[in-house]
Amino acid sequence: MVHTGRTKTLLFCVLFLVCSGHVFASNTRINCVDCHDSPRFKTAYKGSVHGNIGCTGCHKSFESLDRHVMLKERPALLSCGTCHSEIEKVYRNSFHYLYEDFRCYDCHYEIHSLKKERGNFKIAVTNNCTRCHANDEYVLSGHGAAVMKGNKDSATCSDCHGLHDTRAYHTSGEKYILEAREFYNKTCKSCHSNREMMVRNNISPDNVRYYEETYHGKVQDLGYSTSVAGCADCHTAHNILPQSDPGSTINPKNLVRNCGKCHPGIHPRFAQYKAHPDYRDIRRYPLLYISFISMVALLLVTFTFYWTHTVLWWRKVYWEKHRLEELGIKLESPLTHEEGIQEVRRFAVKDRVMHLFLVLSFFGLVITGFPIKYHDTLWAKVLIQVMGGAHNAGLYHRAAAVVLIVLFFIALWRCFRFIFPKGLGSKGRSGWKERLFGPDSLAPNMNDWRQFKGMVKWFFNKGEYPKFDRWTYWEKFDFLAVFWGMVVIGGSGVTLWAPEKASYIYPGWVFNIASILHSEEALLAALFIFTVHFFNTHLIPTKFPMDPIIFTGSYQLEELRRLRALEYERLVREGRLDELKIKHPGISLKLVSAFFGHASLWIGLLFTLILLWTFFFG
Repeated sequence: MVHTGRTKTLLFCVLFLVCSGHVFASNTRINCVDCHDSPRFKTAYKGSVHGNIGCTGCHKSFESLDRHVMLKERPALLSCGTCHSEIEKVYRNSFHYLYEDFRCYDCHYEIHSLKKERGNFKIAVTNNCTRCHANDEYVLSGHGAAVMKGNKDSATCSDCHGLHDTRAYHTSGEKYILEAREFYNKTCKSCHSNREMMVRNNISPDNVRYYEETYHGKVQDLGYSTSVAGCADCHTAHNILPQSDPGSTINPKNLVRNCGKCHPGIHPRFAQYKAHPDYRDIRRYPLLYISFISMVALLLVTFTFYWTHTVLWWRKVYWEKHRLEELGIKLESPLTHEEGIQEVRRFAVKDRVMHLFLVLSFFGLVITGFPIKYHDTLWAKVLIQVMGGAHNAGLYHRAAAVVLIVLFFIALWRCFRFIFPKGLGSKGRSGWKERLFGPDSLAPNMNDWRQFKGMVKWFFNKGEYPKFDRWTYWEKFDFLAVFWGMVVIGGSGVTLWAPEKASYIYPGWVFNIASILHSEEALLAALFIFTVHFFNTHLIPTKFPMDPIIFTGSYQLEELRRLRALEYERLVREGRLDELKIKHPGISLKLVSAFFGHASLWIGLLFTLILLWTFFFG
């Protein structure tokens, strides 16, 4: 008779127990290895990590030995969570459990002979994971190759994917991309921001910081990972090789294809963009360094000069006003009361409408742009969230930019029509120099220099308050600064708006320079408007808390005579004063002007405090 293997085992157990004098009863003490006597149960198990808990530590005891021997009752396998409860809790939410229904023994195979890893744990993990994940890319890549060579700093599978908590993401869609990208970006940064580890492995310890200073890194930090490229998007998940390796995704020969995944239709020079630039390294990035230092110098020079000018002006006006009040002196006017309160037009309706849209577009640009610049602050994250995310903020920013660009070209056209009122082909062209440098022009001339010197003397009680015509030197600077700002901010902004098309004009490193110019010039413009311009036009003690003239379009004749004496005298001399006289602004116009003007003023001042606090203490 031929017996199967199972029949032989059964007969052996029966004969063994009978010969040994055992009685089949439920209360009989049985040694499992009497039957399960293969080396892995009898020898290897005693030396395993579970050898001290015995068979019943994992296998539930059975009720009837005879039924067990007859294969009618099997001892249930206890959950590993009985001892490893914390690991089980984590594992039950992992990808392997939820999607693959893996059990502990699928990874911890040969459980009866399992021993604690005393060699290189990372090599053991790599060997174990690659039993199922035959990922040659990882094993041959920078990380995997280094692990197999014994580098304990290099990342193995569990360092990125987790050991028992292998993340389970949505299977597709934007939410999957968001969750996965955020997780792996944080994972990459956790090692690559470790300065000691990076120095030990001859890798730049500041790559993470440099990345976070780019647009990609800033939007990532705000929590909108689906909008921009993360670590794995450029370096891939497994085939992470040095730039010099021909198989690396960041090798110069592969960069165009790599960048083209997010930026289709780019010119090959697009790939010259610096993904981890150090603007302070003149040796590696000389042009970026020069751009950065130039903008910092411009900021320092501009604010040192104008904030000093503002403080000196405020001191002089405040002290002079205080002195007159102390002495009980009230300045007399040669105008009668009726003449003094007569309203005269200073700004036409189109000027006021343009200024209104300028204010709205400027605030729109500031509110949507500065949260990106100061991405690591709480207020930035709140603002971006209120706007519905980084993508929406970008749309609003571009919409405000379009309004500002339109206003700029309208201003250019009006400047042209002012200088050439009848066009280039007319005889009226002959007087263009007189119009350009005349009293109604915003172009600088020598009188501005003389008035500036007179103003400085007045600051230090060395002379009288200068006489001004229609435009003061600081008003001309405000106007001309718009042209500089629009060239720098507008030009860099349009470049960054459409980098794919811009790559057919500029090499990629110009985008890095454009980022510097756009960011720092925006800071210059915002702080200048909210401090210097606001003081000159609203916060000076003689006008505080606000001068509504840009909204109402008119002011009193006495103010014209006092602040712009040369213009007043010229208008009287030319007999043109009467044509500027208008009715007093209506109550509705004054209310709207006051509401909008005060709201703009105090929002601007609040934003100034936030920016200054962030700049110095953030």
